[in-house]
Amino acid sequence: MIKNTFLLAIFFLAGTLTYSQSIPVKLKFEQGQVFAIEMKTKSTISQELRGQPIDFTVDATANHAFTTTNSTEDNTTLRHDVKRINFAFDGMGQKQKFDSDVEKDLKGPFGKPVKEMLEKKYDMIIDPIGIVKMAFPEKIKLSEGDSRMAIITNMLKDVMDLVQPPQKDKASFFKVLPDSIKGVGDTWKTSSVENGGRVETNYTIAAITDSTIVVDFTENSTSVTKAEMMGNPTTTNLKNKSTGKIILNKQTNIIQEKTITTDSTGSTETSFGDLPVKSKSTIVILVKPVSMQND
Repeated sequence: MIKNTFLLAIFFLAGTLTYSQSIPVKLKFEQGQVFAIEMKTKSTISQELRGQPIDFTVDATANHAFTTTNSTEDNTTLRHDVKRINFAFDGMGQKQKFDSDVEKDLKGPFGKPVKEMLEKKYDMIIDPIGIVKMAFPEKIKLSEGDSRMAIITNMLKDVMDLVQPPQKDKASFFKVLPDSIKGVGDTWKTSSVENGGRVETNYTIAAITDSTIVVDFTENSTSVTKAEMMGNPTTTNLKNKSTGKIILNKQTNIIQEKTITTDSTGSTETSFGDLPVKSKSTIVILVKPVSMQND
């Protein structure tokens, strides 16, 4: 009886240790690996001017990539470049389309800043869990676009910001998981200052399968953006509420897919007075390892 009780105790202890063991959170990159990223966004903004509704809609797709130029146990170096940007805008009685693969579009009002984006590259070094140790250059400067296109540019902010390197000691695109996780139901939160406001995000491990880790998240933020309406400067203050999901490759902890839906309310300060604003945006990001480059 004593022997059997001892064996049961051993099995119970082993089970407890197995259950409490942390799941590895380090990112696993391979030298020369290329990650093709497609980001699709759809944004709508509704305003009122002197009792008249004004609606804006933008559908955009951006293709960019990270190439693993060096990978060790201690850090990974990645090179980023933008491949293609295209969008369709509808608002205030005008429709605009742009595709960076179309030569005549590159000669239009969006051509110069987008062409510069396609030419710019940056390198970043991240630690094993995705925190930026160094980025060079630290910032990329682009020419200012046509001021008449400011509304469109602000609605494309998520796309236009792709060219900018992340800041040192901040999370890179590949940083999702915290320092450690134990299993489904684990939660954590992050906070940062972006777009003139604060961002607070709460994460939960929703599921773990043989091949993926699924993370659900909610986010509350405020933002301040400046634009131009009918030749007059404007400032828009918004409160944003977002929900989303991230799917990671369980073997590498590298993101495969991210979706986020954001509802925003606020007002725009103009020379005509404060205008109420409502907006909604959806973003879908797909990440695909496409090749291995030779050294």
